[in-house]
Amino acid sequence: MKRKSTAAFLMTLPLILLIAILVLYPAFYSLHLATLNKSMQRFVGLGNFEFLFKRETFWLVVKQSCIFAITAVVFKALIGFYRRALRPQHSRQRATQMAWNAAWCRG
Repeated sequence: MKRKSTAAFLMTLPLILLIAILVLYPAFYSLHLATLNKSMQRFVGLGNFEFLFKRETFWLVVKQSCIFAITAVVFKALIGFYRRALRPQHSRQRATQMAWNAAWCRG
């Protein structure tokens, strides 16, 4: 059993490494760029973040983004609940839905 799992891991290792490189390199490079000045020639450390966190505009945008994300999730949940639980389902709709599921949702 151990031999099969080792072989499976070795066969997936190139893909795992590729995905890691495609995710990690841009992440670390963006952190590097975030610590440079505007002309991208001088290292300023966390000074850019300090400047950003002191600005009122940044916090306004963060607040609006959170409000948007929360309301989007709530409304999507309410719409989904309405569609499934509260709306009466006619037999023709049910037959269409069952046919669709039979055609496309095979396990």
